[in-house]
Amino acid sequence: MGRQLKWVTRGQRGANLIEMALVTTLLILLFGGIVDLGRAFHSYIVITNAAREGARMGSHFPDREDLIVAAAIQEAATSGVELLPGDVDVDFPAGADTAGNPIRVTVVHEVPMFLGGIFGYGTSLTLTGYAEMVIFGRDL
Repeated sequence: MGRQLKWVTRGQRGANLIEMALVTTLLILLFGGIVDLGRAFHSYIVITNAAREGARMGSHFPDREDLIVAAAIQEAATSGVELLPGDVDVDFPAGADTAGNPIRVTVVHEVPMFLGGIFGYGTSLTLTGYAEMVIFGRDL
């Protein structure tokens, strides 16, 4: 009986290696997807904060679009996300930049995805964050 048991277990050695290779591959893909999702979520939080900072600047200086865009870019840069001036859009939903009207700052950012091609959701993800605040008046 000892010989028969030895013969059965000898054929199982290769199966463990194959199982480990399959499970490791799946775990690496899962971990990569989690990293991609985490990076995208971080970028979304950063661009939303950048839009909020731009709207805050715009609530005090609504006629200075250069300051609004610079505030949004600076806020994103402190968190490691690089924005270009074309990524920031300033809009006045009520049509005028007078006190009491809202100002809306929208930030659009492309996040490159490492495993996007493998999972079928593309090589980059477009994220949009916006913030809207009431214009207090000109502080100049």
